[in-house]
Amino acid sequence: MTGRGGRTFNFIRGGGGGKQNNLYADRGNEYGDILRNFLFIRLNPIRGILIDFIFGFLDRRNDGSNRNELNFTSNRNRSIRRVPRNFIQHRLDEDVSMDGEQQRHPFNRGRGRGNPLRGSQQRRGFNNRRGRPDSQSQHAFGPGWHRIIITNGSQYDRDFILNTIASLSRTPYQPIAYSVLGPNSVFFVESRPAAEAIAACSTKFSGPDSHPIILRVDSYGAPPTAPMIGPVEDRLKATLTRRYDASGPVLDLSNFPGSPDLVLDFYVPLFRPSVVMKIFTLLSDVLNSLLVLDISNNRLTSLDAFQKLTTLTPNLKALNVGNNKLREIYPLDRIKGLPLVEINLEQNSLCEKFPNRDDYIRSIQYLLFEIFNFQPT
Repeated sequence: MTGRGGRTFNFIRGGGGGKQNNLYADRGNEYGDILRNFLFIRLNPIRGILIDFIFGFLDRRNDGSNRNELNFTSNRNRSIRRVPRNFIQHRLDEDVSMDGEQQRHPFNRGRGRGNPLRGSQQRRGFNNRRGRPDSQSQHAFGPGWHRIIITNGSQYDRDFILNTIASLSRTPYQPIAYSVLGPNSVFFVESRPAAEAIAACSTKFSGPDSHPIILRVDSYGAPPTAPMIGPVEDRLKATLTRRYDASGPVLDLSNFPGSPDLVLDFYVPLFRPSVVMKIFTLLSDVLNSLLVLDISNNRLTSLDAFQKLTTLTPNLKALNVGNNKLREIYPLDRIKGLPLVEINLEQNSLCEKFPNRDDYIRSIQYLLFEIFNFQPT
């Protein structure tokens, strides 16, 4: 064995007859082949390491002159990696999980399957379809609602911010529920194209103090519903007064969250039962005589919030539920018992569940016994 400084150490087997020595040598060759095959099959994941470690510098050679002499030499031109003593035993004892991934152990310093890349190979950014941030732009986009954060926006006038962004944005949008949160201000938009257009306006304009205004955009759920007290209640009264027509009498609640008196300051969706019950409370004096109610274009997926219509509006004859998100017919069971003679369900996906117009009409009439005429799609 060649050590440091070029010294060679020869290990000689014990004495004995030549035939016995040849037998030992043959068995040694056989055992070496078995060990080699075992290591290549069992330790295939670290084959390269073992080749360098065992068969590189622990090279067994028989020069023919003395078959009993085993000469261990090292490759002096190649750097030797120090391996812990229990490395091979640890690899032999290691189990492979059923999902095909090797278990982690203290000697495996590789990144491993499924682990993130390191250094320059680290993944750039994220999948913005799922609302994760982009490392380059610090924005996150999703399929629906987005929140716009104006950094240090509390020190700027709301109209200045909104009018400037609207003039720079390539996509028209409706800002919803503008509010101040600490040093920043926020508002919401309902579509991704509008959010992307607003994000492009970041640092494109400055405030009165000449500092560029930074905008941050992230994917968000629906804006928080405003509490039905104080200024919100006063705005609701003013809005309902304009939406109620006593000559009908008709109550128009279509696209109610987009009401001009409400949309910039509060979010009051009709799919929230608290909002609907507050409206019923404020209109308690006129609901008894109401004949026509329009709740179209409100993103309704159910009619649970309107279940009390059966007792509060005993004279209701026409109901418009068009352009909502009703996917099945069963939500209409909530208004069963109303003396309706007309109902509009157009632009709801439930209309596509029926193979033809006749089945559609019969299903609605069967569910709502009192309906004799309604506007089909």
